[in-house]
Amino acid sequence: MRKEVVMELRVTRKLKGKKPCFIYMKKNKGEIYTEGQSDFIMTITDKYLHFQKLSLFLRKLQPEKDFKIDRSIIKSYSIYSINIATSMLNLYTVDRKYIQIYYNIGIADTLETETNINEIIELLKIQGVKEYK
Repeated sequence: MRKEVVMELRVTRKLKGKKPCFIYMKKNKGEIYTEGQSDFIMTITDKYLHFQKLSLFLRKLQPEKDFKIDRSIIKSYSIYSINIATSMLNLYTVDRKYIQIYYNIGIADTLETETNINEIIELLKIQGVKEYK
């Protein structure tokens, strides 16, 4: 189902960037995302990481809830395995804020997201973002 939604958005050219990843976020203390749990499509462009809010029930984007992060303020990242089916990517900014990005792993429907997150991390490494251990 996730793959179908991403493909529909890709075909209709509603995505703001490349390398779409089906993710979800929860409210956290990192000050970047402070809403409740929501589904997003994360994409990357030359300057930004775009987060487009998605209503999975309606299979539609909710553009009033979209936001973006300037890639130049990201200083480090870390990846954690939450459980057998979920991983979390943390991005830390130069002003000590962070965002926690959750994504599912290990099934055919999530393969594109896993691949694209790894490619986004490689692009961030090229710009000098370091892994936080």
